[in-house]
Parts: sequence; C-alpha cells; structure tokens
Amino acid sequence: MKLPRIPKTRRTIQWVTAVITVAIGVQFTLWVVPHLEGRWPSVSRPPGVEAFLPIDGMMGLRHLLHTGAIDPIHPAGLAIFIGICLMSVVVAKSFCSHVCPVGLVSELLGRLGIRITGRTLTPPKWLDIPLRGLKYLLLGFFAWAIWWVMSPQEVAAFLSSPYAKIVDAKMWAFFAPPSRLTVAVVGVLIVGSVFIRDLWCRYLCPYGALVGLLGFLAPLKVTRDADLCTDCHECSKVCPARLPVHGMHRVASVECTSCQDCVVACPVDGCLATRPPLAAGRSRWMRPAVASLVAIALYLAVVGGFRLTGHWHTSVTEAEYHRRLSEINSPVYSHVGGQAMTEE
Repeated sequence: MKLPRIPKTRRTIQWVTAVITVAIGVQFTLWVVPHLEGRWPSVSRPPGVEAFLPIDGMMGLRHLLHTGAIDPIHPAGLAIFIGICLMSVVVAKSFCSHVCPVGLVSELLGRLGIRITGRTLTPPKWLDIPLRGLKYLLLGFFAWAIWWVMSPQEVAAFLSSPYAKIVDAKMWAFFAPPSRLTVAVVGVLIVGSVFIRDLWCRYLCPYGALVGLLGFLAPLKVTRDADLCTDCHECSKVCPARLPVHGMHRVASVECTSCQDCVVACPVDGCLATRPPLAAGRSRWMRPAVASLVAIALYLAVVGGFRLTGHWHTSVTEAEYHRRLSEINSPVYSHVGGQAMTEE
C-alpha cells in the first residue's frame, strides 16, 4: 500500500495548529506550576488552553442559547467550540483533518504503520460498525447530561462553580505526572494507531462524533463527476475513513473529514472536488487548497469575533487564581455526578 499524498495547504494548517497547541501547553505549564508552588508566574494564562475543555464549551453554548450571555469564566472555550462546529457544518467535519492536533498525530502514526507493514489493518464489518458506535455513545452521554439532565440553572451554577474556575489546572494536574493507568491507555492507543489507522478518531472520539453529525448537514462535500470518472478506485484506496468514494456521487458520510486526500489522488482533473450541492464543472475555488482555507477562515472568524468584542480572556483575576490554586486539593474544588461544590 502506497502512502497517500497530503494536500499541502491542509498539512500546513495542521502543523501551524500543532505548534500553537504545543506553545499553549508550554505557556500554561509555566503559568500553573508557580501558582501551585505558591509563587507568582512570569507569564500569563493562555486563553487557548480552554480548547481542551470541550464539555465546558458545550455547557457554555447551552448557557448562551438559554440566557443570551457568554460564560465569563471560559469565553475562549465557547469561541473555540462554536468555531469548530461552524467549520465542520460548512466544510464537512473539517475540524478533524485540519485543526485537531490529535488528528495530526493519529494520521502520522497511521502513515508510520504503512511504512512499517505496507498496509493498515481494518477490523471486519461485524466488528468495525459496533466499534464506531462507541464514540456516539460517549457523545450521547455528555449531550444527555448537559441538555436533558441538567437544568439551565444547574448549568449556570456549574459554569460559575469553584471547580469550573480551575478545571484547566485540575486537568493539567491529572496528567502531570501521568498515572500508570494513563500511560498504559495512551500507550495502547499509540501502538494501536500505528496498525489501525485513526484508531482513536474512528472509534472513541466524542468530539469527532459531534462534528461528524454536523458535517452530514454540510453544503460543501467532496463530489464526484461520474462523466469524468475512470473507475480507477485511487480515491477509495487512500480514503482514511475507508469509504467507497469511487461509487459515491457526494461523499455524504459522518466519517468523511474533508481531508481532500481522495481529491489529490484522483488522476482526472475536476473529477473530484469539494462542491456545494448544485455546483458543476471544474471551479477552481472548490479545489483542495480553497476548501481548506474556507474551513479555517470560518474558524478564525468566530475566534476573531469573540476577541474583538472582548470575550476571550477569563474574568477570573490572577490574584483569585493564585488563591484558588494554592488550595486546589480542597473538597470545594471537586464535583460528584456532574454537580460541583459551592462556596456557600
């Protein structure tokens, strides 16, 4: 099995996003460690760290829809969550193949596996289909808890709770240093991703499940021109989602990430392109680079809009963080069954 060619624009976006993610992680570490040790940090808290809090983002969206107000504790998390949803509902599931750093790592591990073994393993359909359902079960659980079990007042209370104010630090403390169980689970996922392409993304990621469902509604999808198609199957051979692209008019699948690998692999110019439903011909604006730029532009537009309107930095002051992080192990910074403790 030969390695598929990667669209240059998409790969550039992936690497830029990965570098930014690493920089955010380093800066957050340099900020949180001094606080935990009772010292004042020399750097500020990066708002982008809230990208690692998708559950807070989903809760913030419900709070916004119910009250019309943006959560002041994690406004950046809400901005990133909405941006991810918007880019994925316009250019089908494009977050996974363009912005998500886990998607990049998973993709690189899969390519490593092809280099080592010359192939990628695919479970039989009787196993693959129920395994793909796991991520929807996880998504369903979070959606059920946030949109059904919790009342709007409980959502608001959780978002303003002591736990929510330092949840990013709690998450950091959970992984640094990682427990043996964490190391074992991550190790299994890494090794498994070498031999089964996109193991985490395909079977376990609830975020991917959400944007996949949104992507099913997207107007911009990979579309095949049957009159130009030579039935060479090159598109299907390189599809990371294992979709039969060669037999589809529009790739309307919750598994398609708009990665454009099939478009680049197609030997016939204009046969495959990302198009809206009624478009035809070889419009250059629908080529891989433009599809990628449209996706990332939508994401940046949302994030930029939040920043320009002053909804990016948290309302929690540095002094409050310093006080709260010094007592991070206090029971007040815990939650049970989705119910956070209060300070009353």
